[in-house]
Amino acid sequence: MAVLSSIFTAVFDALVFPFGAHRTLALVVLSLLAGAGLAMLYKATSNETRIRRTRDIFKARILEMRLYPDDIVLITRALFGAIASQGAYLRVALKPILVVLVIALPIFFQFEARFAPRPLDPPQHVLVTATLKDGLDVRDDDVSLHGTDGVRIDPRSVRAVASHEIVWRVAVRDAGNQALTLSAFGTDYRFPLATRERPKAIGGERRARSLFDPLLHPGLPAIPQNSPIAAVHIGYDHDTYTAFGKRMGWLSVFLIASLVGAIVPAWVFRIAL
Repeated sequence: MAVLSSIFTAVFDALVFPFGAHRTLALVVLSLLAGAGLAMLYKATSNETRIRRTRDIFKARILEMRLYPDDIVLITRALFGAIASQGAYLRVALKPILVVLVIALPIFFQFEARFAPRPLDPPQHVLVTATLKDGLDVRDDDVSLHGTDGVRIDPRSVRAVASHEIVWRVAVRDAGNQALTLSAFGTDYRFPLATRERPKAIGGERRARSLFDPLLHPGLPAIPQNSPIAAVHIGYDHDTYTAFGKRMGWLSVFLIASLVGAIVPAWVFRIAL
């Protein structure tokens, strides 16, 4: 999973880089491309002849029910025929749907990591939470957080013994490439903070013991398995975008733009859905 996530992250980093800080434009354009690409992937992996045949059979069964509304035998036969044709359609379309789903999920999580959180603008602050593994004392002075020159960390921290969590208040003073280093019992974990001058995946969370975490939460480096750190969370605010004449969340923009991106090649190439 880590290798697959790193590939997707590198590809998306290259795609997002030309847009710089223009996040709305990047979201709309990449959503259009994602919709078009997934539509073409569906076309490449589907048997369009069989899909059209099963779809035509279903239409014929529906037409049969409308032509013979007073014949209960014919209506019943047409109804079961329509249900059977839908089952045949699902069997034919299952393969391309699964292929598209497998590719679409990592793409979705990449979009979420980049456009759901709001990058930090100086002098904005954010809460950083570190969770230690069971059996470790969060009150130990050997657990600390340090930052680069453009970051100010409040020396006061909240340490919850029951949940093994430590919370720091971090303020960004410079919008350049900033990073934090979490030191715990002789081990260091360094991770970036997202600013508008850093057009990369915004890592808001990372867990040490999760097989799918690299795909679900790209943007932060992996936490070593032997590290005393169980998880790291950065409390970024949710971002919104002005697109299609309205202010909306990233998911609404993504759904609208990707649908438009899928409709165009589906109409041009007459993709059988």
